[in-house]
Amino acid sequence: MMPETMEKRADTHIAAPVWWKRPYRMVQTNLRQPDALYDQRKLAKEVKAFGADVLLYNIGGIYAFYPTKLALHAVNPYMKGDALGDAIEAAHSEGLSLVGRFDMSKATRIAYEAHPDWFVHNIKGNALEYNRTYQACVNGGWYQDYALEIISESLSEYDLDGVFFNMFGYTNFTYSGDYFGICVCDNCRRRFRVMYSRELPLKEDFSDPAYADYLAFKERTSLDLRSKVYKHIKQINPKVAMTGHRGDSDLIRMEVQRAVDRPQPEWPYQAGEQARWAAAYGRGKAFSSTSTNFVDYAWRFHSETGGYHMLRFAQQLASGAALDYYLLGVMDQDDKTPFDDISRLFKWHQRNQAHYTGLRSAARIGLYDSHRNTVYGKRTTSGDMGNKAFRGAYRILVESHLPFDFVTDDVAEGEKGVDMLSRYAAILLPNVSCLSEEEATALDAYVRQGGVLVATGDTGFYDQSGTARNKLVLDCLPVEDKPMERNHMRGSYFRIGEGEIPTPQSSLVMLDGRYFVARPKDGAETLLKLLPPQPFGPPELCFPDIESEQPGVISRHYGEGKAIYVPWNPEWQYYRDSLPTHRVLIADLIARNIEPAPVKLEGKGSLEVTVQVQDSTNSLLVHVVNYGGQRNNLYEDAPAVHGLRLGVRGVGRTARTLMAGQALKATSGAPDRDGYVWFDLPPVEAFEAVLLDRK
Repeated sequence: MMPETMEKRADTHIAAPVWWKRPYRMVQTNLRQPDALYDQRKLAKEVKAFGADVLLYNIGGIYAFYPTKLALHAVNPYMKGDALGDAIEAAHSEGLSLVGRFDMSKATRIAYEAHPDWFVHNIKGNALEYNRTYQACVNGGWYQDYALEIISESLSEYDLDGVFFNMFGYTNFTYSGDYFGICVCDNCRRRFRVMYSRELPLKEDFSDPAYADYLAFKERTSLDLRSKVYKHIKQINPKVAMTGHRGDSDLIRMEVQRAVDRPQPEWPYQAGEQARWAAAYGRGKAFSSTSTNFVDYAWRFHSETGGYHMLRFAQQLASGAALDYYLLGVMDQDDKTPFDDISRLFKWHQRNQAHYTGLRSAARIGLYDSHRNTVYGKRTTSGDMGNKAFRGAYRILVESHLPFDFVTDDVAEGEKGVDMLSRYAAILLPNVSCLSEEEATALDAYVRQGGVLVATGDTGFYDQSGTARNKLVLDCLPVEDKPMERNHMRGSYFRIGEGEIPTPQSSLVMLDGRYFVARPKDGAETLLKLLPPQPFGPPELCFPDIESEQPGVISRHYGEGKAIYVPWNPEWQYYRDSLPTHRVLIADLIARNIEPAPVKLEGKGSLEVTVQVQDSTNSLLVHVVNYGGQRNNLYEDAPAVHGLRLGVRGVGRTARTLMAGQALKATSGAPDRDGYVWFDLPPVEAFEAVLLDRK
């Protein structure tokens, strides 16, 4: 119950399409305490003038930005009046939706001294404290109970359009990067013991027998808490949308950011990777991945370049995401380097948002993205190879100009898993070591019904939690029994037979790392022949001394479809070495076994191409993303790429470029033999969006 002394703020919101069901443009103002004094009407006008239609503004958690009556919810000491109420009123008067930001992950000393048992404590009995705030335990009373009181108070009194929760889960590092250790409070000990009949692990390492269970424990309890909060919000105010990541939510919201201590070079595809994951996991939910303005946490007021933000946003638009920009503080920043670029993009998107409404991907290739493999893959002999193999496969598809989506392990083992998989002509599993039996059953059915599956390395050699299997779980694979892992393959090659791979200037493919000795099933076909480790020093002795009959690719029909097994990891090698032969091998294995891609891009440049369908207008939207401004960790404005040709199947002879604003006509009178209608593109800078009518 809310105290009668707190006056209900008037609902001034004018009826409009629900904000998260349109192509929205959000600005997050992650507020500091003094920002409560900023003129809220001025802020709303600035956000609107920037081109946004959604403002994300603080509510509370650590500090309340409204006059809370809850004793343990600290009020922002700088606030005069009601910052949240004024912000909502100002935003709605400008036609902006307002999403409130909660941070329940921490609290002040007021709450800690009242209930220290609600907060994280390590094996030494120390609380996780940073800058006078205390980290809340997922299983403690602050998260489990008091957070619901804060939600009830604020959502009952304020006309919010949505809510966002920061850092929803377990934390064992400080903002400075110092390791703190796992929480071993009584709540965690008790709940873990009930769930797994054992004690918490002593260290975060698979050498501790309890660690695998602890990873599952963290996920289960975090998702349970998210579900609890989501249901509570809907009971208090059903119209309020909750953003989220995994688990219950109305829409998905993630974050793209740099970290200076990450190994170089920067991964330039982070924004597109997140967008593809959200599209696959969300199954129709709206999604965005906010582009962090600053370089890293320690320098929250030094902006990234405009070129970096444009590259992030281009990838996201190309994969169906909304636009989302994250500032520390209000719009009045000391470093506004990217503001002009981002504002122009937001205003362009506003003019063209009709073309971004109701899009769905038209890609025919699925890249398998396994959450379990990310979590438990380090328990296998692959170690961290799985993530590198995945990113190598991602690069191969992007850099081969093949449109693709993600297929997530959650989708594959669900009730509609086979239906979801059947959307794709081919699915690539890049060293997905950990597979459940449910996933394998769905993938086998997918191939049996006509799909093409390409699997590499030790895919499926382990169960969903990383425990080794004695036999293969994928029946469709074209090999007998479980292949034998052979390590120390440095100095090895594969010899390319006539016409096996389209690499006319080379008859060799480099092999490093490991190789899996496999026995092909009856009727299987093979490509490439292994040259086992060859002498590589001194030079006088560097010549082949032995060849083998071991294949580099094994394939076989299975039902109406085909399974292709690559008993090594060319995608991992491509991630490391960027040699074209590894890219060509994987891309060709896919392309040669399915119908031509819906679009084809010809020309030089570091480019990505995607294709989306808008069913309401029977049109296609093709994006060409230019990575030319990125070199390692340098992100500049992308230089324009000239001379590009775009081929599109199943469309008429006219098109329109939304960025350049030009009408295009096909360069030939009829489609070519593969069904492509060809267009010459104008110079492409950060990206281009080409609108076409389907025939």
